[in-house]
Amino acid sequence: MPLLIFNNAGVIAIPVFLFCTASLALVASPAVAVETVTFESDKTDLVNGAPMPTRTVNGEILVEAQDGGLMLQSDDGRIWMIQPDQILKRESDDEVMRPLTADQMAERMKEELPDGFSIYQTAHYVIAHNTSDAYVKQVGLLFEQLYKGFYAFWKNQRWRLPEPKFPLVALVLADRDDFLKHAGAEVGDTAQLVIGYYHLSSNRMTTFNMPNLERNVATIIHEATHQLAYNCGLQRRFADNPMWVSEGLAMFFESPDFQSASRWRGIGRVNQVNLKRWRDYLPTRPSNSIVTLLSDDDRFRSSDTATDAYAESWALTYYLLKTRREEYVEYLRQLSSGKPMAELTARERLEMFEETFGTPLVEIDRALLKYMRRVR
Repeated sequence: MPLLIFNNAGVIAIPVFLFCTASLALVASPAVAVETVTFESDKTDLVNGAPMPTRTVNGEILVEAQDGGLMLQSDDGRIWMIQPDQILKRESDDEVMRPLTADQMAERMKEELPDGFSIYQTAHYVIAHNTSDAYVKQVGLLFEQLYKGFYAFWKNQRWRLPEPKFPLVALVLADRDDFLKHAGAEVGDTAQLVIGYYHLSSNRMTTFNMPNLERNVATIIHEATHQLAYNCGLQRRFADNPMWVSEGLAMFFESPDFQSASRWRGIGRVNQVNLKRWRDYLPTRPSNSIVTLLSDDDRFRSSDTATDAYAESWALTYYLLKTRREEYVEYLRQLSSGKPMAELTARERLEMFEETFGTPLVEIDRALLKYMRRVR
């Protein structure tokens, strides 16, 4: 079952890696050879609407546990968590894995999805949809605006990020019923709580056509930011990515702009929704709030504390990017070098943050509160 981290706009679905901790201490280096693995598939794994009892995947091994379990990245960018008892056959060769092209990805999507879906391609995205052509073109425009702005933003921070290795894939569904049917099979009951999500394992984002344009634009940009961050080297999938960083960045990018024809323009505008939530949180905010935010992700996993955690994540990200940008970028660089499945302890997380910014947390907290009082 996946571990689900959610907010008001979307969800990152993170399949749990079930190998024992001891076995992960001794793993093989990622293999250069292409691996072909046939394995028993999960019962919810569907192709063209039908369950697949077995699946054969070509890809490269990212992690091999001592007990024989595999973390395998296939040629479409998906990461498969394969337990030892699922493996039916495994072969390897000395070829280098070649990611699918956008056209090849489009053909694969046609094979996977049921009748009624069409493929719309932009310069950087492959969008499978069963909604109107006019709507999917609007979504594609938003994706491309974000893509251009995202790379320009980090280039201005002197960080030239590589282009995505795999085609960027999105599913845009006709309505909420279709969304629940598809998302329910992928993320379970959490589909009822969200209007879009990026899935770490499949590397795809999913949303649907909804009339509330403000929420829809924010969700599209939010989840597409997650997808870009995990495909350009800003973040590494299944490494230790603190939730406050992932969600803070997505909220920093997402704010709608209704003065723009596309309803989104620019990066780093004040996120009015989360500014209000931050102010609502302040009267009851405990003195160690920043410590609990940075040290682990527990606050994001509870409906009682998630809203405040998201608001504080946005506020801290906004403050750091506006006032401590160079240190923040260096902090992201350090996080991006993390290895898959290697987790930092709470103490290591806090020490990395303080060492990178060169300031005790209590001083950063004080400066954060002072700065955010002036934000309008």
